[in-house]
Amino acid sequence: MPIASIAPFTERIKFFDGQRLFASDLQFLEQFNREMRWLHNQSLHQAGIGSGFAVSGKKDSRQVRIEPGYAIDSSGREIVLTQPEVLQVPPVANDGQGNPVYYDLAVSYRESNLKESETRDGVCVSRSAVRYRETPVFCWVELTPTNDPPGSEALTTGRQAKLQKVNADLETGKRIRLARAEVLNCKLNRPLELAHRRNAKPVTQPFLFAGRTSTPSAWDALVTGAGITISLPVDTSSAQFRSQPRYFAHVIGNRQVTVTLPGPTSVMLILDGFSRLESSPTFVGFKFSLLIPQSLIDNKIDLTAVADALKMQNVLKDWYVEWLGIEG
Repeated sequence: MPIASIAPFTERIKFFDGQRLFASDLQFLEQFNREMRWLHNQSLHQAGIGSGFAVSGKKDSRQVRIEPGYAIDSSGREIVLTQPEVLQVPPVANDGQGNPVYYDLAVSYRESNLKESETRDGVCVSRSAVRYRETPVFCWVELTPTNDPPGSEALTTGRQAKLQKVNADLETGKRIRLARAEVLNCKLNRPLELAHRRNAKPVTQPFLFAGRTSTPSAWDALVTGAGITISLPVDTSSAQFRSQPRYFAHVIGNRQVTVTLPGPTSVMLILDGFSRLESSPTFVGFKFSLLIPQSLIDNKIDLTAVADALKMQNVLKDWYVEWLGIEG
């Protein structure tokens, strides 16, 4: 449900003593609150079963039983069943070749044809309904065949289109799948399958995202007490983490580099060391650093000159950081 479909703009309703109210005023208020609730459901939940809607049906049964439940469709509308419901199995013998026919039992929101549960007399107007009982719509959806059975007649264009539309409603969440049935000789050929049900609330699980920095990279270099520390900021915003993840990272690049020192003198260095993530990483990035111990650099070489050369000559431009973030 797009936000713009609710109203051109949102308004806060305010009443005052002595105000003359019309039925349309209160009807608009009820409709607005309902559609805002639907928008909430659609934005924060996925279409599926929230609770209940247990379905039972054993092999050779000619009917199935549906228990009370609550579900949400793809438009955010609530589908509520308050009393158990019993449905007959589709009266189908076979597919014309002696094979069973497969159906999905689906439930959907009833948009019209609601039953009046209370009526009242009006002032100078005829009696009218003031309450409608909301009940869901149950239906058996025949699965769209991928291929016609050998020797059978092809489905008519109209029936094929109808089957495809109803099956599309199941895939998009306009209809909620409760169970799958295998029907043969007008009864269940095996117990109902429940593996195809979808929950409105996804199962909580870790969210993983991996990435790498682009090249060329602008590394920084600084002399520390234990050697030279090179560092690079890593942007992880592409992962769209919602909370602080746990990061793992390592650097990839040719460890044999050549720098030009004052003199001028060209020196070949073997750079390696201990990697770590700087403190206070966030859900949009962190700072990666690599400590190159002084023991890996010739004692006769000035560390400051090496650090300046690494930074100014950008000899590490082809190095990049591969990272993994785990949220959850």
